[in-house]
Amino acid sequence: MFKTNLTTKKYRNKLLMHIYGQSIGLTMLVGVLLYTEFFDGIGTNIIYLLLVGILIFLFLGIKRFFSLFNKYENQSALYQDSFEILVNGSFYIVDLEFNYLYMNESNIEFMDKYYKLHPKLGENVSKYLTPLHMKAFKDNVNAAISLGFQTSEDILKNDGQDLYLYTTYSPVKNNHGEIYAICCVTTDISDSVQEKERFTELIYQDPLTNIFNRRKVSDYYKMVQNENKKIWVLIFDLDNFKNSNDTYGHVTGDRVLVDFSNLLKSTFPSSAVIARWGGDEFLVLVSNITFATLRMIQATIQSNISNLDELGISVSMGEAFAEDTMNHDLNYYIDAADLKMYEQKKFQKENYRRIAEVRQQ
Repeated sequence: MFKTNLTTKKYRNKLLMHIYGQSIGLTMLVGVLLYTEFFDGIGTNIIYLLLVGILIFLFLGIKRFFSLFNKYENQSALYQDSFEILVNGSFYIVDLEFNYLYMNESNIEFMDKYYKLHPKLGENVSKYLTPLHMKAFKDNVNAAISLGFQTSEDILKNDGQDLYLYTTYSPVKNNHGEIYAICCVTTDISDSVQEKERFTELIYQDPLTNIFNRRKVSDYYKMVQNENKKIWVLIFDLDNFKNSNDTYGHVTGDRVLVDFSNLLKSTFPSSAVIARWGGDEFLVLVSNITFATLRMIQATIQSNISNLDELGISVSMGEAFAEDTMNHDLNYYIDAADLKMYEQKKFQKENYRRIAEVRQQ
């Protein structure tokens, strides 16, 4: 178990004191017996009284010894059992040379389940960790020694799923205030993380199209500003959507919005933030692409909206390159993209008007 058990140490000290006391009593008894053997008759009554007193002392001392020993065992068991109830937590203690001093059953089961390893007391942690993980473990231990407490979050790949682990590192000190070990508690927080991710999806998701909403765009752009990243800001507007919606019904209109959202997702890189900006408007924030690539993406979108043409709907697009995000808010670049979009919208209307005139002739 522990090299030094702080909770039960007071009982061990008392046990040692009683052992020393019994040893002194036995030594005195032997001395009295030897004295009576060689000097029989001299102060016999006093000697016998002294002998009886020593025997009573020994009897009471032995009784007290067993009482303390019972308390020590109970306290030690209670101390150990209190760690065993950490069913969802791996509890272990290592000395400053990273040798295991203690581990609870949950830690043993965890190592067996996820690593197929069976660590033993006295063995070094490095026997069970890769050099990279061992370095991270040492860094956390040293930080705990320096700061008094340390935490870490790790992701363990298990059967294609991510297991999220949260570990605390706390120094263990002796009566002189000297650190001689580190107490580590690892907890599986996967359920909490997944619940948080599901909640995040809900607050960032447009309920109809399942793409992002304005909140996500706003939060993402704040991160872009903090890093002063350069990104493209693109606006898409479905022209004549309202008339088509009135003519063919809201079910068809909703289907158009969902289909166009899927088209954007399939055309842009997975790193792009694609959002429904409102009504029939969509906003895309994308980085690390050239202007030529952007033009190819726009051409791909235009060539894949034949179903919208059948409903009398077209798509207008406008873009702005945000190269100074730290000094300009998102609306600054959205306004610039809007100007480009309305230029294209005006051009398309003129083009449709000419086509209509030609057909009438």
